[in-house]
Amino acid sequence: MLLAQNGDLPTLTDIGGENALWQQADTLAASPLWFRAVEILLAEWDTLHHPDQAATFVTQALTTTTSPAAADDLLDQLVEHPGYLQRASSQLNTLALERSRHHSTPLEAELAGIFLEAALRLALPGTTKRYALFDRLVDSDATTASAAYARRVVRALGTAYEYWRDIDLLTALQRFSHSAAHGDAAYELAMCHLADAANAPDRSTLLQAFATARDLLQQAIDADEDRPDATAFRAALDAVLAFDTGNTTTLATATGQLRRSLAEHALWLTGTRTHWRAGRYDTEAAWYTLSCSLEHVDAHLDQPLTAWPNQTIQHVLTVYTAHRSVRLQPAEADQGLQVLVAPRIENAFASRQGLLLHLRGLVTDAPDDWDAHAAHQLLQAIDNRLQADASQAQAGDPGKAAAAASYPELAAELGSQLLASLPTHMLTSLQATYADWEATLVRRLPIAQQYIYNDILAVLRGCHDFHHPTVREHFTHLIVQAIRFLHSRTNRARAHHTPRSAYLFAPATGERLPLEETVQEDLHDYLDGNLEEADIEVTDRSGGRADIEVRFPGFTSVIECKRTKGRTTRKGLRRYLGQTVAYQAGGITLGMLVVLDLTPKSSWIPNIRDDMWADHISSPVPGQRDRWAVVVRVPGNRTSPYDMTTPGPAQ
Repeated sequence: MLLAQNGDLPTLTDIGGENALWQQADTLAASPLWFRAVEILLAEWDTLHHPDQAATFVTQALTTTTSPAAADDLLDQLVEHPGYLQRASSQLNTLALERSRHHSTPLEAELAGIFLEAALRLALPGTTKRYALFDRLVDSDATTASAAYARRVVRALGTAYEYWRDIDLLTALQRFSHSAAHGDAAYELAMCHLADAANAPDRSTLLQAFATARDLLQQAIDADEDRPDATAFRAALDAVLAFDTGNTTTLATATGQLRRSLAEHALWLTGTRTHWRAGRYDTEAAWYTLSCSLEHVDAHLDQPLTAWPNQTIQHVLTVYTAHRSVRLQPAEADQGLQVLVAPRIENAFASRQGLLLHLRGLVTDAPDDWDAHAAHQLLQAIDNRLQADASQAQAGDPGKAAAAASYPELAAELGSQLLASLPTHMLTSLQATYADWEATLVRRLPIAQQYIYNDILAVLRGCHDFHHPTVREHFTHLIVQAIRFLHSRTNRARAHHTPRSAYLFAPATGERLPLEETVQEDLHDYLDGNLEEADIEVTDRSGGRADIEVRFPGFTSVIECKRTKGRTTRKGLRRYLGQTVAYQAGGITLGMLVVLDLTPKSSWIPNIRDDMWADHISSPVPGQRDRWAVVVRVPGNRTSPYDMTTPGPAQ
């Protein structure tokens, strides 16, 4: 009666304890309410005295159950229950694969499909090996099975291919093209080709994969007109292709269709969404977002220079990095959708200097929520394209060389005509921003931080590498990030710190002082969170391993991290500069040293202007290059100001 009641699940105590349950185990396993007993065991797994006996009970009940609903709900819990899986993942996998073999009757087919999905969900995160599952997925007999089982096999094949990209899975999926599940098979095949398209290495491969995916989506719609998911993806493909060709009418029509289809699909999914396939639903949403951005960008991209709002540029950056937005599975080397949508954006900016000037001005003073990396990536691509055009012209006949030489003058003249229509105050603002981006950057810093910045640059003036425009632009941003990091960690209060920043404060009695990894990981996360491309513990850097490597266009910079309990003066910390500058052997002669200062601070915390500076390290070998390092001393082992004693005179 307790198991049959509605409301909260009864506890083991309610039914007489764990021993009472084992005494009735056989009766419970054969009863219609066996799944309620299993849910009790799963809810109280960590307190069980006999978890192995509980695992056996679950397996026995699943072996004999004929209830698809109960099996589906319970398996959904089991495949993600760490306690149960630790004891019985192998047994559950064996049982699931065995029960998936029997699908002669409609009831067996429904259960077989449920158990097959459970086996797949165990294999996807690596809980179990996938070899036996592969045999079940590629079994040719599945194509002649009842639709209830065949449709689940088709769905499992599509998901498995997106994860593992095994050609045998794709071949097995293609065999369903002439089965009762041909509509579902066409949709899953389209998703597989769409996933491959997102990883396409070039334009022709991408377009071919798009064409194949679109044909398959049409087949799915023809097989079952009630397919808002297939209609949505087909509209998304049409939107991307229309943007590529500049077909504004088709783009607007496709985006409208996508909006309607996704709304319909969302209503259809209400209450039926399965979280293990959440990636597929998220992909639908990503394609929709992309299509809306395509429509917005298309409406502005071909216009002459206008006072674009920041939102418009953000849409441009979203489209420019579309391969990151809609990829089902990341690929390290391939550009994906960018090979299709990026050229039109780059061409528009590269062909109109006024538009490029506007972009540079906005990037210099971009809001915090911008994709700064994408913006700099776009600017770099435009610069590379302009340089390539100039080089090709100079390599050709004299007439082309002359045309290339006159291009800046022509662009300037056309740009002047476009800019003439803008208000004077806007022109003045754009000119000032473009001419002195560094001054704009520094003005945004508080006064104390400006002093640090200016003192550092005074030392770095002697570094030849720092005078290169690309190095100066990006290393300057790294200096500012380091200043802000030091400011943030210096101001952090003990009462509000997270466990991650506990290293800044004096340890409790009996605890050890933190290691250098604490500041290393904190700084890496800070840089990564502020859109710097930073890696930790990078090998093969000047014959060693870099604590943090920050990558910029054309160069990298290494940050060495240390901790010290003594000799924290500028002179004392120079002992670490030798290792810091050693990482500069394979690149520019600029680096950074970050030291966690663990000397007790019971009466004094240094001002941040005393905790950051630049150092010039002369070469010990005549005729070789000197090197430079920015030093950041992070104050650790601190107490709260109200606990500090009055500082005495320096000794």
